[in-house]
Amino acid sequence: LGCKSGVLSHLVSAQEWSENYATLAGATCTSPEMIDGNLETVGQTGHEITVTLPTRKSIHRIVIRGTNIEDLILYMGLGGEGNWKIIKQVKNNRDSTIDLRVSVVTDAIRLRVGGTFDDQRVAGTYSAQHDAIINRQVKRGTPTAQEIELYGFAEKNTQQPEELEQIKEPPTEKPEDIGEETPEF
Repeated sequence: LGCKSGVLSHLVSAQEWSENYATLAGATCTSPEMIDGNLETVGQTGHEITVTLPTRKSIHRIVIRGTNIEDLILYMGLGGEGNWKIIKQVKNNRDSTIDLRVSVVTDAIRLRVGGTFDDQRVAGTYSAQHDAIINRQVKRGTPTAQEIELYGFAEKNTQQPEELEQIKEPPTEKPEDIGEETPEF
């Protein structure tokens, strides 16, 4: 079993990620700075961000780096104009990086931003007529991100190492191959 478990651990190695699909030639984004591959640039946009790829890809990881996004709904494009499906929701994010695991095949993703770290609550005013506070508002901040990255699984080399090509069991002896010997006393 020792030899076989070594072979098994070699076969089941850590998953590697593909190249960042968002930086492929032909990919577009509502804010091009969000997919330019440069962490020094910061993209700013409205509360809906769309990344479109040149071809359909199997996406398993989405990373949003250097962001002020607190709440969002993530959609995948189903093909056709305005045809989207919700795949994830993020609530009360407190980190500058959002790292999501998904399993979709699509050529477009959309983020609808519900809130940012920069949103400000504006106090309402007291109305004696209504005996309540009215005109409460939230001054919405502008969503920002340094990068939006889309990854699939890296393609593995289909050739197996020579030592894994065939696992041979030790030969077994047949009963007729064993000669009868009389023990000497």
